[in-house]
Amino acid sequence: METRDIIKWWNFPRATIINRNLPKALIYSHIKNQAQKQYLQDNMKSIYVLANLKTSNTNIAQYENDNELYQEVQFLYVRTNGKSDLKKIYKILLNLIPYPLVILNEEPSGYSIYTGKFEKLSNGFLKLLKIYPSQIYNNKDLKCALQQFSINSLPKQNFKTFYNGLSDKIAASLARKQYGEKVGSVTREEKDELDDLNKKIENLRVKIKREHQLNRKIDMQMRKKKLEEEFFNKLT
Repeated sequence: METRDIIKWWNFPRATIINRNLPKALIYSHIKNQAQKQYLQDNMKSIYVLANLKTSNTNIAQYENDNELYQEVQFLYVRTNGKSDLKKIYKILLNLIPYPLVILNEEPSGYSIYTGKFEKLSNGFLKLLKIYPSQIYNNKDLKCALQQFSINSLPKQNFKTFYNGLSDKIAASLARKQYGEKVGSVTREEKDELDDLNKKIENLRVKIKREHQLNRKIDMQMRKKKLEEEFFNKLT
């Protein structure tokens, strides 16, 4: 995919656009851990900096408290071989770039967008607590997806609300794909709750099929029904 198309569809403000290939040799030179360096060499084909959003080029305020730090947001476009763990690549890149990252990943099966949840470290860098992937988009659907997550559509009170707003929109879109269009505007944390409930329901469904003792089966069916009611109440 051409980076100029990605930038156009995502609708980055002109002043934020970088659109530059980041030489892999430059990245490797800043990685001391040889295992991490080898992992990138084996799995990452290329990396582009699409845009760098900061207060000076967006008028969006920085955000900081005891546990969180949102100074800038960087958008990257990474091409991988399809066999890699993007969470691992994300963590490696986060050790090099001390800002919340939005990574558009291209692999043979399609495109996906990754955001994260972070904790501020004493050295000013961020610790990745959890990664949030989007659904996988093909070439035909990527334009519509990026326009759906357009920069213009995101809250701009500060970089925390901006970043989490994008992450929430991606989570809600994935939830609708997984659980149907009846899903409302859920946050990423609410999506986590839905996933957890769904996993518990599926585990109980499997156990019920295997259980031969009637009393135990009835008890599990009642627990499953209660979880299903909680699940459907959270959908909207």
